[in-house]
Amino acid sequence: MGKVILDQETLGLSLVFERLTNARVVDCFQDKEVLYFVVAQGEMGKALGKGAVHLRRAEQEFGKRVKLIEHADDLVSFVRNVVYPLRVEEIIPGESVVTLKDTNKKTKSLLIGREGKNLQLIKRAVKRFFNVDVRVE
Repeated sequence: MGKVILDQETLGLSLVFERLTNARVVDCFQDKEVLYFVVAQGEMGKALGKGAVHLRRAEQEFGKRVKLIEHADDLVSFVRNVVYPLRVEEIIPGESVVTLKDTNKKTKSLLIGREGKNLQLIKRAVKRFFNVDVRVE
């Protein structure tokens, strides 16, 4: 498992999110318009809140969209959590590469995203914990 290093800003964001939701944050990272919080295994319900009230409150507090990912110690489960709500037919872990296989072209295109943006996010999230690359076939 890779070592996650948080800077001052992401540490502050994590603390605010934990205060809002009472869910333990394992990691936090962001891009221009979305904040990503990796919450501890089994705490997704706490992080969302009843009717996603905590999620909406966090989005108002930060002024950005918030996406939650549930942490898992197992590589395949973690990748499945990162790509959720998409369902990939097969996740094949290798020594240095995880391959996501799907016969549906729409699922593949959603995994990759416009200009590879979604794939870059998936790679970034997985690399922070498992130090492997991600490939879509």
